[in-house]
Amino acid sequence: MEWIKYELKTTTSACDAIGGLLEELGVIGYEIRDNVPLSPADEKKMFTDIPATLPPDNGEAVIVFYGDMPETSSQTVFSTGSSLRDADLMSNDTGHSLLSEPEKFIQRFLERIENQNTLSAIPRPEITYTIEDDSAWKDKWKENFKPFWVADDILIKPTWENVPEDCNPSDIIVSIDPGSAFGTGTHETTKLCLLSLRKYINERTRLLDAGCGSGILAITALLCGADSAFCLDIDSLAVEGSIENARINGIAPERFTAIQANILEDADTIRKQTGEPFDVAVANILADVIIPLSEKIGDFMKPGGIFISSGILAEKADDVETALTANHFQILDKNILGDWVAFIAKKPQH
Repeated sequence: MEWIKYELKTTTSACDAIGGLLEELGVIGYEIRDNVPLSPADEKKMFTDIPATLPPDNGEAVIVFYGDMPETSSQTVFSTGSSLRDADLMSNDTGHSLLSEPEKFIQRFLERIENQNTLSAIPRPEITYTIEDDSAWKDKWKENFKPFWVADDILIKPTWENVPEDCNPSDIIVSIDPGSAFGTGTHETTKLCLLSLRKYINERTRLLDAGCGSGILAITALLCGADSAFCLDIDSLAVEGSIENARINGIAPERFTAIQANILEDADTIRKQTGEPFDVAVANILADVIIPLSEKIGDFMKPGGIFISSGILAEKADDVETALTANHFQILDKNILGDWVAFIAKKPQH
């Protein structure tokens, strides 16, 4: 399917005003790309193990939005430097129809800028637009997700790749389609969790995965011999994806459960569904989530149970360790890979 992709170059200070003008013309959603650091409140909303590392803010921003393709088009790249056809704009043109007619949309938008500037100045932005074919890019990311070894005998591979010829029959092959969920296993934090899980699970292990993403941690644990896994994620698509990935890997449904829930907010409700306490709990999220989680996760674990936490940047490791010990966990191990830290902690026997 083809779309019209608009890119509007402006300044960060003008984004709010320009966004308002775009909405008046029928743009119901747009993306702002800039180097403005996230606020603490925004960082808390990011349930991902990827840090927000940005170059210095230079005051520049790009606003990206899309429109439907007209029925015919022969050009592929356009800009505000193009000659403007159909200059007579009908006053009853809607924003949605204008988005399908780029040069009309640009002229109408620039007129709005000029009118606005009689009240308060907005820098005149540079607008370009291109024809995008989503069939050419929607699977582009897959080129960078290739089979890789987590351990000598554990291979993570995407579902669309064949098993490498050098695999042995005894090797554990984990097939994952991450979809829109995080958790392909390539990131250091996921590797730290997988290696720790391998050390602490056995055939009787009941596992709790708080923030399961693609389900890679729980699925690998089950393929390595764990008895069962109960997975949670705040994203419904992650839950659906993890269930499908479990099916792809031949995990029996009675061994794998995944539900949409927030353990920080729904602990009592979740506990009613989990049954008896867990032997091992794992959370590959963020330090700022693991810190409050350390106060609640012990209620889901057996005495002497193991809590594996990762997604922790090195500079926040001390804060996580303080939270774990304050909640009566004994730190058994602190593993480091690159800029990331994982803790293996034990719940007291009494």
